[in-house]
Amino acid sequence: MKKAMVLIAAMTCLSLPAAGLAAPRGLPVGQCINMGNSLEPPTETGWGGHAIADADFANIAGAGFKTIRLPVRWDSHAAKNAPYTIEPAFLARVKHVVGAAQAAGLNVILDSHNFESMHSDPIGSAPRFAGIWKQIGVAFAGQPTATLWFELENEPHDKFTNANLLEALSPALAAVRATNPDRPVIIGGEYWSGIDSLATLTLPDDPNVYPTFHYYEPFQFTHQGAEWVDPSPPLGRAYGIGDDAERLVRDVQKIRDYTARTGLLPFMGETGAHTTVPLDQRVQYHAAVTKAFAPLGVGMCMWAYTNTFPFYDSDKKAWLPGLRGAVGLPDATTAPASAAASPAPVAAGERQPTAELQALDDSLPGTLINDPSALDWSTFGTIMKAKTVKSADIPGGGAAMQFTLQSLGVAAYDAGANVPIRTALRGKGEYVAAFWARTVKSDAPDGKGRIGVRFQQNVAPYAGFGDTVLTVGSEWQLYEIAATADRDVPRGQAVLGLQLAGARQTVEIGQMIIVEGAKSIRQAAAPAASAADPELPPQLVGKGDLLNDPANRDWLLYGEKQVAKATTTNVYGRVATLLTVSAAGANAYDAGAAVPLRDGIAVGDRLRIAILARTVSASTPDGQGKLAIRLQQNGAPYDGFADNILVVGPNWRLYQIGTTASLALAAGQGQLALHTAGAAQAIEIGPVYVLREGTPSAGMGE
Repeated sequence: MKKAMVLIAAMTCLSLPAAGLAAPRGLPVGQCINMGNSLEPPTETGWGGHAIADADFANIAGAGFKTIRLPVRWDSHAAKNAPYTIEPAFLARVKHVVGAAQAAGLNVILDSHNFESMHSDPIGSAPRFAGIWKQIGVAFAGQPTATLWFELENEPHDKFTNANLLEALSPALAAVRATNPDRPVIIGGEYWSGIDSLATLTLPDDPNVYPTFHYYEPFQFTHQGAEWVDPSPPLGRAYGIGDDAERLVRDVQKIRDYTARTGLLPFMGETGAHTTVPLDQRVQYHAAVTKAFAPLGVGMCMWAYTNTFPFYDSDKKAWLPGLRGAVGLPDATTAPASAAASPAPVAAGERQPTAELQALDDSLPGTLINDPSALDWSTFGTIMKAKTVKSADIPGGGAAMQFTLQSLGVAAYDAGANVPIRTALRGKGEYVAAFWARTVKSDAPDGKGRIGVRFQQNVAPYAGFGDTVLTVGSEWQLYEIAATADRDVPRGQAVLGLQLAGARQTVEIGQMIIVEGAKSIRQAAAPAASAADPELPPQLVGKGDLLNDPANRDWLLYGEKQVAKATTTNVYGRVATLLTVSAAGANAYDAGAAVPLRDGIAVGDRLRIAILARTVSASTPDGQGKLAIRLQQNGAPYDGFADNILVVGPNWRLYQIGTTASLALAAGQGQLALHTAGAAQAIEIGPVYVLREGTPSAGMGE
């Protein structure tokens, strides 16, 4: 179970892949349920729940479930020093539970849950983690691979990211493979394995490794009132409002995209809603998620059997009405309507203007096209928490939305909010948005917040205009952006997008006023000035020492079928280069660019490569670009290391790769090669960064 994350959701059903296409490789999870909050607490009833009984598995199998997921907190039951011995009694208990589930005809996913040091120090904790998994592998080596699967670690987060995932997990995977060469092993990605982690999840080269993701979207709905979330999302959020439906369509497409790119079908390791949500709403939510994902063949593990987010009432010895039917299982019961049902929710942006709003409209230039009194903005992003704050000191009505970024996004649009607009946006129309904002705290070098703002469509391809990044100080101030539309956006799909993941920050945004047909709302309007771009983007500050000059665009460009063009971008750096390849080469290195390194590299140096890039066009099956990279000598024989292929999407993103140098490169004799001839494509590349993490190795030639 995740501690805190902000995700997004909706309702729809999409068709199966066309007949004749190769079926993606995935585990036959089917309908699955988590044995949550049983073997993760200090004792099985340590968090006020019920201990697992053997009879539970017959009950689960009888309900139609095919698989159980067994979260186990091995970390709390193993020695801190080598050989990291697991408590014999605890290991015996886990083996008994697994055997009881298998005896009932159920598949078992045996999971490592809440191994806290792996998340705070994944590389440093890898030896102990591997030592524990070595013992698990030995204990279960004789079990059939068709019914018992290992999941290495639940919901990587904090410092445990996709950039270091393989390095951190490889020792444990090797330990498992020593005794279980063919057993399915499951790996989830960063940010609590949210669905967006699949975009950059790289799995080991192992035919028996499978991907997973977790789905609690929207978090404001599924975790409302959850006492372990700080601050807890407020109670009362209904499901199916705002753009819930459209967002689920987009999330399902993310699975389609991942499957098309990798040939793998991930399964949903967790989904559910807290008991603070009325049962009828929980039933509605599960039905929507199942209807959307099941046609793709995605197996789904509900959180949970009993204890938290329960499907089964262990005290009454009864399944909760309606939930089994909602997830596609036989169920003669239906969920009761809420005892105090509230009026049907009104979609955000569809309220009729009140006399007060009409008076405000009359006082403004142009025409008011949103409801400034509403803060029911839809939020998105796996790394952000949002809540409403109220105070008489907040200008414009005494209320604001507070957004806390728990970590940096790869790009600013990885978390934020959409403010609904009541009308269509018309090409060549003039639009102004003004809002009160302040920064509570920020890890940006200047201590100020970063808010990206754009008028846009809230469905794919998310076309928009007026992109602006505001630098927000610590005092309340009225900020304003103005833009002329270069496209039409239909009514019901128009929003003002707020992109907030450009810094690790807490910002508050108050009353929002959006007007059509004006150039400014306030007198002497002037957008807040953006600070000069730092040498490093926020994600890389403090990560190490630069070995190249990101401002130096004097790259060696080569390839007969490649054309280079200088461009500009407002993301991190101001200069970019568009590399267009007219036809794929025999080798990816037949065209590309060479970024010079200023400093030397020694064998054993820990390095981080970060490249800001986007694909303008690509003649690849998924339409995404292929950028091969390599650290190498800048002269024959061009020996090198860190060979990787980046799959570059259509939006600006900072792609990061971690590596350990296996070859020394003297100062002035190294380069980062960017190979573009892997496809006919046009890739725009902004600033490039090569950093040495930690202290330079001794004896390195500078």
